Amino acid sequence: MEVSGRNLVRIEIITSQALEEDFAQEFAEQGIGAKYTKLDNVKGAGCSNPHLGNAIWPQLNVMYIIYCPEDEAHKIIQLVQKLRLQYVTEGIACFVGSGMEV
Repeated sequence: MEVSGRNLVRIEIITSQALEEDFAQEFAEQGIGAKYTKLDNVKGAGCSNPHLGNAIWPQLNVMYIIYCPEDEAHKIIQLVQKLRLQYVTEGIACFVGSGMEV
């Protein structure tokens, strides 16, 4: 089966809910990340303190999944790098892959 469609970059950003407003504001100001899927109350453990939503680790994460053209992906990655420098103690995970809209 031959599949054709538009090639896109897939970006997953997982960060503390505390930074959700920072991401939303930067997305709006830079005109990027307008089309996304957002998952609230994401639990996990990565390179920073666990965010498990319990009495011991009360914080939770938020996750954005964004499919976008390559030029927009570069801007989003730059934003992630900027916020990592600004919030050194917060965990901000970013994964980049590919996807195809069919």
